[in-house]
Order: sequence, then structure tokens, then C-alpha cells
Amino acid sequence: MAAAKLYARSPQPLYLQIAAVFRSNIHSRHWQPGQQVPPLETLVEQYGVARSTVRQAFGLLENEGLIRRARGSGTFVNEALPHTPTLLIPKNWEETVALSNQLGTVSLMESSADTALPDNLGMPCDQARDGRFQYLRRVHVTDAGPFCYSEVYLDTGLFRRHRTRIRSSTVAPVLDQFYGSRITQARQVLNVIEAGRESAEALQIPVSAPVAELRRYACIGNRVVYFARLEFPFQKIRMEFDLLAPR
Repeated sequence: MAAAKLYARSPQPLYLQIAAVFRSNIHSRHWQPGQQVPPLETLVEQYGVARSTVRQAFGLLENEGLIRRARGSGTFVNEALPHTPTLLIPKNWEETVALSNQLGTVSLMESSADTALPDNLGMPCDQARDGRFQYLRRVHVTDAGPFCYSEVYLDTGLFRRHRTRIRSSTVAPVLDQFYGSRITQARQVLNVIEAGRESAEALQIPVSAPVAELRRYACIGNRVVYFARLEFPFQKIRMEFDLLAPR
């Protein structure tokens, strides 16, 4: 009964929830590499689900390279688990530029140069937000595939000066190279949201999968010249903090 209530809290199909539990068992080393996992009947009783649900969950994990099923022998955690490369989510402007330099860029959409900033940036901002902006929607990639979906608003004048470079590059390194000493303010917030249709398609993840959303802006003088909203799949990112860093 308790298990049924737990699973009912999620809109996801039951087999996806059970697959997530099993995946957690593997990543936490509760199920060790090379170890045989508990028999089917034991899992059915332990998690309060049907045999077919466990089999569907096993099918997902097998496709992900986490387990192998041997007829007549049982199910085993793979000895060599697949490694998902991760990149560090930036905490300051220097790290933002460093991360941006690691990413390739594929354009999904480019607007005219007559776009205004959104009425609500989704973060505090008391700087001037007038002017016109170039809107860019892109996906940024690494050797491991899609890594970041972005919507960018860049001051039209800056875009025109550096059009060729920006169309093949992320924006932050260009701003830093040519205007780094003039940037007076740069802020960022992180939210946890669900991927929408466009970002899910670009990132090759399920719609409603959890993603880290970064919203950031940068100013020259007292005007916002750059605003971006970015989405990162959780399995491809990490965050690191020095808890004793000077305050």
C-alpha cells in the first residue's frame, strides 16, 4: 500500500519509476558492478509491482548499458558501467566564459534585429532594458552530443559588429574578449524546471525531463546588453563549491 501511494505521486509510467529506482541502486553501488541483482520474484514483492513492470524496467537499463540479462542465469550489473561526461555549471563570469569555450553551436532559429527583451526576465534586474536585440535560439554540443539549449538576446549593435563570430560561437566569450573591461554587472540564477517540447527535441531527452535552467544577463554601463535562458540535462552537469571560500 505504501509503495502504491509513492508511485501515485508521479505522473510517469510505473515502469519508468521502477527503472529510476533500479538505476539509483546501480549508481549508488547498492547493486555492485558484476553483481547479480535480486531475482524477479523478490523485486516484485519488494517493490509491489507486476512482473511485466520489472521486465520493462530491465529493458530500459539493458539498453542503457547498465545491466545484462543471461537466459537461465539471471540479471547482472555490468562490470564496466557507461560513463556520461559532465561539465561544470559556472558560478561566475570567468567560469561562464570557460564553459562556453568548450561548446560547439548549432543554430535553430535567428530573428530579425527588432526584438525587445521579455517583459519578465525571471530574475531580479534593476538595469535599463530598452533598446533592440537580436534573438537567437541554439543548441550547444560537445563530443558527447547535445549539452545545452539556449535562447539568447544580444544587443543589436553588438551582434552586427561581431555577426560572423557569434553565428558560430557562444556569446559570452565574444563579450568577454571585446567588452570584458566594460561589463559592469553580470548576474545569474539557477532553477529546476521540466523540459518543454523544443528544448527536449534539441537535447534529445523526454518532454518534462528535469533540467537545470540558467537565466543570466550582462550590462555595459547601466544597460542590459545580453540576456540568456539556458537548459542543461541533469545527467550532463555537475556543480562544485568551495564552502570555505572568502565571503
